[in-house]
Formats: sequence, C-alpha cells, structure tokens
Amino acid sequence: MPRIAAPCLTLLALLFFLVGARPVAADDVQSWTEIELGVLASDRIDWTVGGVARIRDSLGSVYDRRARTDVELTLSDVASVTLGYILLNRAGTDSNSGFGRDHRLHAALTYPLLRRGVRVEGTTLYERHIGRRDSGAYNRYRQQMELERPAARVSPWLYQSLAFERRGFVRSRSRVGVRWRLGSGHSFVGAYQFERRRTGAAWRPRHAVLSEWSLDLAATR
Repeated sequence: MPRIAAPCLTLLALLFFLVGARPVAADDVQSWTEIELGVLASDRIDWTVGGVARIRDSLGSVYDRRARTDVELTLSDVASVTLGYILLNRAGTDSNSGFGRDHRLHAALTYPLLRRGVRVEGTTLYERHIGRRDSGAYNRYRQQMELERPAARVSPWLYQSLAFERRGFVRSRSRVGVRWRLGSGHSFVGAYQFERRRTGAAWRPRHAVLSEWSLDLAATR
C-alpha cells in the first residue's frame, strides 16, 4: 500500500481540484469503445492500428468515429517515442450539420515515473489538428499519467490527462477502472470516465463508460 499511496493521492488531489471548477449543464452519459491491434513488433519498433466509436444521446447515436495508426520507437529502458495519425469522422454540434472529417498528427514521449510493483507512466503529447470545420488548424498539448500493477492478471487502472491549447488549459480527463490481461498479449480495460471541458468561462462535465480492447496480432502469429 505505501508504494501506491503517493501516486494515488496525487491523482485524487488533482481530480478534486478540477471538480471544483465552475460547471455548466452536463452532457448525457456516453459509451466509448476503443480497439487497438498490434500488427508488428520487434525489439525497438511496434506498429499498431485501431479505431474508436463514441455513442451519445442515451446510447442512441454514434457521433464520433476514429481510425488511427501509431509507430512506437523504444529509445531505451526509460523512454519511447510514438508518432501517429488519426482520421476523425465526427458529427457537428448543430444537429443539421451532419458528419465532417478532420485529421490529427501526434508525437509523444513516454517515460516511467515509478517501477516498484506498481507502474506509473507519464506521456507528454503534441497534437496538430487539421481540417476542423469549426476552427482553423491548431496545436494541442497533453500531459498524461497512467497507473497499474503490471504483474497482476487483474489490476486496478487509473488514468489522468490534462490538455492545453492556445486558450490555455481546456480539458481534464480522469479514468478509473480495471485492466484484465487475457494472455498472448491481449488485454481489456473497463473504466468510468469523468471529463471537464472548457466552454467560455465555465466548464462542461461529461461522463462516459469506457471499454478498451488491445489485441496483439503480432504475438499471436
């Protein structure tokens, strides 16, 4: 317990600080499903592809669909770099605006913060958003932290992400759940997500149920 006390307390303190921001009306509960497929793996390079579907309106309509590909380069035992691309097909805020496409390029540096029975990992992420209908191209910066027990078949799982844009701090995203390791490099995460997004001077909360499937096809072969 002492080994995980400090990271857990840090996450809880950050969450309480973010919850204290002035809210506006919340969105309805959503369902987010993510699938990641490992298609190539070597000592230094891993290539994955995947997709995301987000459902809103009391789970009645898919409003956000994404396809992505990532290449991770392991630099050493303490750092890795990921380069990736995401194609988004997303409904506009206006119900009559239909779906539009935009693109996202990203680069990330991942590094361990703790390795003592509990894995705490940090990621510093840069994103370039292109083709948005409601805005021009812009940059986003995200700081992420993930906590789990890597040796456990069933492990508690915590995730925190903070996002910054040209307007400053614009979003916090917290996830609490469980990771099941299914063998042969496969795993499943089931979690509750609480998010706050900046809307003008206020913050809009959003709740979601997250399911994340990770299948290592390279290990299977």
